Amino acid sequence: MERLAAVRQRVRTLVDLLDDPSPTVWTQVRRELERLARPAAKLLRRACDDPSPLVRSRARALILARGRRGVIRRMIAFASRREIDLESGLFLLARLEQPDLDVRPYLIQFDALAAEVLRRVESRPPTLERSLALVAYLSQEIGLAGDTDDYHHPDNIYVHRALERKRGMPLTLAAIYQSVGRRAGIQSALVPLPGHVMLRVRGGGKSALVDVFQGGAQRSEREMLQYLAGLNLPFQPSWFRDADDASMFQRQVANLKTSYAQRGLKREAHGLASVIAVLERRAALAASGGRV
Repeated sequence: MERLAAVRQRVRTLVDLLDDPSPTVWTQVRRELERLARPAAKLLRRACDDPSPLVRSRARALILARGRRGVIRRMIAFASRREIDLESGLFLLARLEQPDLDVRPYLIQFDALAAEVLRRVESRPPTLERSLALVAYLSQEIGLAGDTDDYHHPDNIYVHRALERKRGMPLTLAAIYQSVGRRAGIQSALVPLPGHVMLRVRGGGKSALVDVFQGGAQRSEREMLQYLAGLNLPFQPSWFRDADDASMFQRQVANLKTSYAQRGLKREAHGLASVIAVLERRAALAASGGRV
């Protein structure tokens, strides 16, 4: 009991120092409160309503940091699974922005989008044109497109923010198309070109390569080869093959790590590096024929 009382007193003292203007003091207080995260949780939640803007912001930052550490642990466990579902992985990744994120409204949105696609195509024969109705609906009517203003912003990577803003980077958008397409029974796959993930839709024994970042424009493989040539990259067949969910999840985690690093969020980027390390080991084991 004495030790518990001492810890509680220590936490109260540290919380009282949240309004100290000294960066040196704040650094030490943050480290200690992170170490004492569990016993400090209740007082930090109270501090979120403190009259002082500095206290409120620091308390919320500490709560967010604790939540993110929990999400990283969940991501490491997720990355170790035998089977990885991209949609589930992206919503887990989104919790780094909001650890208590309720994903149900976004799943309902996926269901509603798929229901509308189904309504439009259910009487059509299973042709490529039927599958392309998914692209026309999401790009032309819903307005999903690439964000060219701030390409590497985390909002273009978090799937829930991309749904809200109708903007994102290529992989995020392609994953949204695929999630809706899977619910609507439309065959699709992500194509892992360097720096620009594409969407392939299939139907009636044919396929089309779709640039979801550019409003759903169809591209020929010739155009994609020209794109690679412009980057001085030699052709690699694997870039034109359907990507599996695990590799796309790994790529999206790397995208977010890059975004964090560019914004000086070193601790957040370091946390994602540990997830990537697990995913890389998983990929290497799978490539060698070992059991994941």
